[in-house]
Amino acid sequence: MSNAVLFTLPVSGDDDRPLPLIVATKWNFPLAHLEVDGQLFYAVQDWLRGLTGTEEVFRIWNDIQRKGDLAQLSDSIRRLPYLAANGKTYQMDFATDKGLYLITQHLRSIKSRPTIAIIKKFLAESGAFVDQIRREPETVVTSGAINPDKAIDAAINAYRAQGKDDRWIQARVEGKIKRHLFTAALNAAVAEVLNRRHYAIATDDIYKGLWKRTAACLKQELELPKTANLRDHQPMLALHYQGIAEEVAAKKLGDRSELLWEEARLIVKNVAAFIGEQAQATSRLLNMDIATGKPLLEDGTF
Repeated sequence: MSNAVLFTLPVSGDDDRPLPLIVATKWNFPLAHLEVDGQLFYAVQDWLRGLTGTEEVFRIWNDIQRKGDLAQLSDSIRRLPYLAANGKTYQMDFATDKGLYLITQHLRSIKSRPTIAIIKKFLAESGAFVDQIRREPETVVTSGAINPDKAIDAAINAYRAQGKDDRWIQARVEGKIKRHLFTAALNAAVAEVLNRRHYAIATDDIYKGLWKRTAACLKQELELPKTANLRDHQPMLALHYQGIAEEVAAKKLGDRSELLWEEARLIVKNVAAFIGEQAQATSRLLNMDIATGKPLLEDGTF
């Protein structure tokens, strides 16, 4: 195991703290946590005890693991050393913040555990579920943590809190739908089984056709971390053009079946290049790099 550093629970109200620690302070329960390779992991038993107010945390955790569809938790849980009240150290389950939010979604609010509902509401209003809504919307909704209407409201409110206006939010939501149409059409058209790598390549084909740059290059220009969602940081016009390219590509792919992977890529590339000519002309007209929102250079380049 890599080097791990044990922290004590901070008591300040510093908003820069990770949300699980803010929750632990706000509801006054200890939350052991370890930093491993630059990532924080939190003691699952402490989190469950704090939310449920019961000592039966091992039974609850076992029930969640047995009954819940927690396959997406596999990369979020680790067995790490836990210093117990008796001074002994045990190997216990620790989870990332994502893992804690997923676990919380599988906790049912009942009269004897009123705190769960309150903390779920706090997490949703704090934007904790927004990334889960984006990546695993079915899990968030079917777990009962939040219903579809509230899930949409939570995402919209979180985007507004980031300073996004309603026109941008509408473009983002519509782009999400078009993205789904694109990936579904790609999957149906190609004979071989596709995986995440294929979808990432196809997405870069869209970006390169539109903007002459990959997603990684655009993230660098916007000074975003590698794990950031690029589309959450692009201008509204970029979302529109990317949505148009993906929707047109989906229509072209929808006319075909049993394609080789490279044949499908060629269709995507051709569509992206066609829409890209219009996007680049619009960029020059506005003297703005639509992909990033930055002004064009003096020679009209990005």
